[in-house]
Amino acid sequence: MKNFTINKILFILFLAGLIMTIFIVYKDMNSTFSYIFVILFVIYLLVYALFLITLVMINIRKLKRTEIRKRTLTFIILFVLFSAMIFITNYAFQPEKNDKYSFLITALGCSFGVSFFDLAFFKKEKSECL
Repeated sequence: MKNFTINKILFILFLAGLIMTIFIVYKDMNSTFSYIFVILFVIYLLVYALFLITLVMINIRKLKRTEIRKRTLTFIILFVLFSAMIFITNYAFQPEKNDKYSFLITALGCSFGVSFFDLAFFKKEKSECL
């Protein structure tokens, strides 16, 4: 029970709400309860995202400068690669829908998630042996 933190409880609630929302949308339920549930789930997603971002920012402060530089460099490289990859695939497969900057949002989210994912869910050990 020691490892059962608030973040794990919130993640389990997220998964349960996601499954219920997918079921509601798939079955095309038109009741008042389903509308209220989906709206509350969207609000929960926004609050949970703010919680995770705050948790990442708190854990970034605990890292050494070399680790922060390494993660930032990884973020920048992945952002450039994802942006180029998404732009090229959009240009090749959907040239009429190729917006100016919409591909950057997906690349930003993916590169941020890959670079800093472990800071939101896992505790970093103080001493790391190489």
